[in-house]
Amino acid sequence: MRHILLHPQLRAALPRSAHRDLRIRLWARFKSQVPRPSQRHEPAPSQTKDLSAASARSTSPPSTPAKTTVRKGPPERIMVYYGGTGRTVFLGMLRLTTIFLFGAACVIVAPSCYADEESKWLTPLVVIGGAVPMIVVAYIAAPYVNFVHLALPAFARKSRENAIHYAKDLPPTATLYLTTMRFNTIPRQTAVRLGDLAAEKDPTRPVSFKNLRPAPRPWWAGRPPAQYLTEHQSRPTGKQSTAFYPELWPAIYQRIQGTAPSKRFN
Repeated sequence: MRHILLHPQLRAALPRSAHRDLRIRLWARFKSQVPRPSQRHEPAPSQTKDLSAASARSTSPPSTPAKTTVRKGPPERIMVYYGGTGRTVFLGMLRLTTIFLFGAACVIVAPSCYADEESKWLTPLVVIGGAVPMIVVAYIAAPYVNFVHLALPAFARKSRENAIHYAKDLPPTATLYLTTMRFNTIPRQTAVRLGDLAAEKDPTRPVSFKNLRPAPRPWWAGRPPAQYLTEHQSRPTGKQSTAFYPELWPAIYQRIQGTAPSKRFN
């Protein structure tokens, strides 16, 4: 029909009524396809829905995952006793002082005495005199315990309540880790069983209890410590810690003091 109106010869051959009818139909069809001025800038319905959904997703706040609260129990080893910072620092400084005095006696005083013919006989006395304070301090301060840790089994590490319930009724096979100080102020940790500890008193140095069955060591590692000194109550650490249970030590200490060597080991 469009070709008939556009071609001049075909358009002249048609009658006037047919020509007017075709023009009306084409004009109606053309108006139905051309959008109105108010609708030229409006997006299609499907596009409008997609844009509104996309904007809603962008403006909505991101969904935060639900926080899962995991209850963390005590560690494998908990600290039940702390000797205190002041006493530990004092003993450490006293040990280092005696070591420096011994070194000064051997390096400075003894060579000067040996170089003098009249005071050469004082050389061994100077060395012995410098060694005596170091040996005495090392012997007296050897039993002092800085820390005591208690090993917890798997069922006692589930919560603090389980750990306290286990510590209140410890079996004889419970393991305690006693941290002492070597003569050169280096910490030394010894594992002992609760059933092997008994009350002890020594007239030469302060002692609270001893290990009746110390673990054997090679000859080059020295003798294992057997005597230990602690107080009946733990000192505060000065900071909060989930691995520190000072309220458990008095019961453990009383249990050790209630065990005498003559009653169990004859």
